[in-house]
Amino acid sequence: MEKSIKSELIGLFIFNADCKAYEQNEGKIHWQLNMRDEYTDINEMIKRAEKLFLRIEEFNKKAKAAIAEKLIDYKNDFWPEYDENDEHLNWDAVDAGEYDVTKEEFEEAITLYDIAIRADDIYCEYDDGDLFGGHRIHAYFDNDYTLLSVDV
Repeated sequence: MEKSIKSELIGLFIFNADCKAYEQNEGKIHWQLNMRDEYTDINEMIKRAEKLFLRIEEFNKKAKAAIAEKLIDYKNDFWPEYDENDEHLNWDAVDAGEYDVTKEEFEEAITLYDIAIRADDIYCEYDDGDLFGGHRIHAYFDNDYTLLSVDV
């Protein structure tokens, strides 16, 4: 395999033999072209990455909304924004949802960090903005940018 591949839009991808992937880590978002499948066409992978790169703002906005939709109840039910041991906690306010994070707040908190173009899907990793105690959010999309699954 070639040691590096140049994308005019994204930059220089360097091959990482341990990961079997080309990586580009220069910007705010780290890119990876996964080459684990021996039949993967690197030119096709670059085209897919560049197509996404040109739509990154629109993609990210829709992705964050879809992720928030899937994880908001989990966030509010299992990662509360209050101290359950606080003896002065107003449980009526808790029950009324006054401490709940809104979908808009959720979307604003998370930040796209990694994109991996893979043979059959696209993997994205998001910084959780401390919604889940610093854990990463793992999101999987099909090649039409529809969310397939998400987990923390």
